[in-house]
Amino acid sequence: MNHLDSIPKSLRLLISGGDVLRAGYIDRLLPHVEIYNTYGPSETTVCASYFRCNGMHPLADGTYPIGKAVKGVRIEIRDSDMKPVANGSPGEICISGDGVTLGYIGDREIENRAFVTEADGRRTYRSGDLGTMLADGTVLFHHRIDSQVMIMGRRVETCEVENALCRCPEVESGVVRSGTDSRGLAYLVAYLVPGRKCKFSLARIKERMRKFLPDYMLPEFFIPLQSIPLTPNGKVDNRALPPTTKK
Repeated sequence: MNHLDSIPKSLRLLISGGDVLRAGYIDRLLPHVEIYNTYGPSETTVCASYFRCNGMHPLADGTYPIGKAVKGVRIEIRDSDMKPVANGSPGEICISGDGVTLGYIGDREIENRAFVTEADGRRTYRSGDLGTMLADGTVLFHHRIDSQVMIMGRRVETCEVENALCRCPEVESGVVRSGTDSRGLAYLVAYLVPGRKCKFSLARIKERMRKFLPDYMLPEFFIPLQSIPLTPNGKVDNRALPPTTKK
């Protein structure tokens, strides 16, 4: 049976949020359902931007932009000193507007440093996410600023490796995380759910990933799972992922 047969006819709108939206997740749904990709940390009352995917092409890495700010919200891309960066340049996604919360309850002085009061009185939240703004105001989400690791003396973004993993037809879904061995050196681990269309072949997955990545960026461990563990709010539960050890 075609899986699209199970989509209720009453379903007309699908809103994605909380994770990167990849083209492979929705390519068969786009002709049937209106789909929006949204972005926004809980600290900004969830939704800060939106992007209508229908009729649009995914980015080169196979993901969709997070779009433009919703009404009442202002999104800016800033550097580490909170100075605005030019359109097309990467920086931290900073959000201000009606939805920004007052901060964390309790003794959370360090965490509350993410909330900044601007000279004009606006309250801005530093998301910790790296992004780029295009000339038309569309924002591209790249990855968490702290997702960068050093592999063999080279900087590696785990999100970039994850994108290459998820582009493989043998992979239904997957995530890439970093670990540290006994010498303090970082290595990469790929957790993946095998796809149903193609026979699982680790050699073929590595071959496909090499088309996008140099060898030093290939994960040292590939761990098949029945499903990626999620937290109650739908994000990857890192603590529930099987541990790996490397001497």
